[in-house]
Amino acid sequence: MAQISQTLYNEIADAYADIQDALSNVSANARLALESIVDVDTDDYPDPSHKDADAALEIELALLQIFNSAYVGSKSIALSTSSLLSAVSALNDFVVINSSGTTTVEEKMLTWINTTMSGFWNSNYCPDGWANFCSDAGYSITGWHTNSYHGGVPA
Repeated sequence: MAQISQTLYNEIADAYADIQDALSNVSANARLALESIVDVDTDDYPDPSHKDADAALEIELALLQIFNSAYVGSKSIALSTSSLLSAVSALNDFVVINSSGTTTVEEKMLTWINTTMSGFWNSNYCPDGWANFCSDAGYSITGWHTNSYHGGVPA
């Protein structure tokens, strides 16, 4: 069987790193929006008159429940990664199966990430988001050169 090209692996890793980054921000951004609704106050309605107080309360009451529901739902989105992890596993299993030698899965992936992919990463190192997905999929990332860690040493 043919091995996947480093360019294709890099494209997939970058795309999944972006997904991982986006997923990690979903809940935080939804909470910021919810807090904005809860904090409708003097910043948006500076006149403490009855008219501004009523407007702020009307907005909060109209939007609070739906924004709270969106926030709660966003936490589920960030945790629902099983199909993504299956794709990560399939790609890395393909790499391992098509790597020569009789070394362990961990050693094959370490060589792939740090040596075979060297020069193909956009930032010279494996994207953190990709490494996180690989770890979540059950692959040891010990010793991987990532944007944050170079062989286990913080960058």
